[in-house]
Amino acid sequence: MRPALRPWILIVSCLLLHGGCTSLFSKKQAKADETQFRVKPPPRLIGPDDVLTITSFTNRLPSGDFIVDSDGAIMYPYIGKVVVTGKQVAEIIDVLIARLKDGYFRNPMLSVTLKSAQNQQFTMFGAVKNPMTYPYVPNITILEALAKAGGLGANADVNEVTIMRKVNGQALRMRVSIPDIIEGKTPNFFVLPGDIIIVRERAL
Repeated sequence: MRPALRPWILIVSCLLLHGGCTSLFSKKQAKADETQFRVKPPPRLIGPDDVLTITSFTNRLPSGDFIVDSDGAIMYPYIGKVVVTGKQVAEIIDVLIARLKDGYFRNPMLSVTLKSAQNQQFTMFGAVKNPMTYPYVPNITILEALAKAGGLGANADVNEVTIMRKVNGQALRMRVSIPDIIEGKTPNFFVLPGDIIIVRERAL
């Protein structure tokens, strides 16, 4: 007999429906077509509490992690406050380089990556070592999300992993097999912000 998922069902339903704690498998939820999960994440706009990693390719400029404050800005040495909210990473690089050229440096060379998106999240439930809600990481895949959750638990059913996603207001779900992903039979789908991934326990 397969273990019940009732403790997760109530939580997941609330997360999906934002206030309406109805059954997880309600009429509003349907099995998804694979194309609805074979989706590349849209361009990410930076927001407050996101963490940016700035890497300098010159000794004179510092590298490190910078947290976007509540005003949507970071503080970078030599140029001070830089508003980054609402911009893509490539735009932030252009702004930083332009500001640095305007002041102190002839040919500054920087890279910027989004280390974690605190205002976007995904959730791992079930037979993983650390089931919880995680800050969204751009372009993270199912296997990477499982690794972020500490990996599979000892009693995980590797053939019963369910991805839940809201598309155009409809809650969809798709069941995948980890061995099939590893063997290339099933795509290693990108996780999107708001996704919920549930790993079932093996039947006793």
